[in-house]
Amino acid sequence: MAQVIETRFVCDGRYRIQSINAVGRRRGRIIEIEDVDRRERFHGPASKLDRLVLKLLRQTWRDRSDSPKRGAG
Repeated sequence: MAQVIETRFVCDGRYRIQSINAVGRRRGRIIEIEDVDRRERFHGPASKLDRLVLKLLRQTWRDRSDSPKRGAG
């Protein structure tokens, strides 16, 4: 059975996440995280990469909520 590899950019394009989509009974999982600016790639167990992505997304969410709102003045 074929699986689809998907690439997504997060944190305004700073990080690229490559993952395998869930197909049939198989679970989707993250296989690689790349820091685009530094050209560093992070590999490891899927659970560790999941935690790293959640941490990155949480930090991005915090940064956006702390920044001033558009049109507020």
